[in-house]
Amino acid sequence: MTTLHALEPVLSHPMTLTPDLQQVLLTLTQQDYSANTFVALSADLRDFLAWYSTANAEVFTFSRVIPRDIIDYRTHCQAKSLKPATVNRRLTHVRLLFQTAVQQGVIPSDPTQNVKSLPQQSLSPKGLTDSEARRLMKEAELVGNVRDICLLELMLSAGLRASEVVNVQEKHLEITQRKGTLTVPHAKGNKTRTIPLSKRVREKIELLRTTDKVKIQSHEGYLFIGQRGVLTSLASNKIVEKYAKKAGIQCSPHTLRHTFAYRYLKANPSDIVGLSQILGHSNINTTAIYTQHRMVDLQERVEKV
Repeated sequence: MTTLHALEPVLSHPMTLTPDLQQVLLTLTQQDYSANTFVALSADLRDFLAWYSTANAEVFTFSRVIPRDIIDYRTHCQAKSLKPATVNRRLTHVRLLFQTAVQQGVIPSDPTQNVKSLPQQSLSPKGLTDSEARRLMKEAELVGNVRDICLLELMLSAGLRASEVVNVQEKHLEITQRKGTLTVPHAKGNKTRTIPLSKRVREKIELLRTTDKVKIQSHEGYLFIGQRGVLTSLASNKIVEKYAKKAGIQCSPHTLRHTFAYRYLKANPSDIVGLSQILGHSNINTTAIYTQHRMVDLQERVEKV
């Protein structure tokens, strides 16, 4: 859950903070962002502020920042071999800092306004091949941990994010012998959506509900319980990493979500609207990235030339 002090790592940084900067940062803590967004925002602003103080040999002051500073910071990030997506995310958060300062009347204009983001190649996000997905699930089946198998299936076969999976409760489920749905409350963007569950996923959920019945009932109906209580997103990441390592592949929860999206479009060509509903995208253009070719596909085609 997001706290109002998610930016404390920035506020408590040993660098000197001016009253204006402290006020702008405090304003950012009051925005309705997800916990993950706050973590990234905090880390990115801390990096920018530390860079500014070192590069300019002066205390950060809004009024002394010029477009050249933002461009130089972008170059600094590129020199560290960060991916364009990471550099652009940092620039987005720096822009947010200055946009907030303008809104509060701290500065008259935004020095980030005309600084461009880095161009990115339009490729579909990396997902697992059918062979890799099978190896991942096989490793989980060999271990036989019902909770982990169900968690992986909800990402791989229903497209859930890690933060959404760990928040699944029995009250969110409606499962019968022939069909089933899962309501995902307060997802990214604080939206609620209802998604259909395949027979495979329904069977895994029902097996988990039977196997961990006592644990689930004693934890307010949450499905995924660890030794210390309800699993966290970080714990689900580690579970995915554990089986990915066993399978000899590189994989994260988002890789599984991408894999689901790819599989859905393969089975239902051009149904971008349906996929958008399932994934919970507010903008269909976000879903459209899955219609682009993956690098592995381009590689295979080049080899045929």
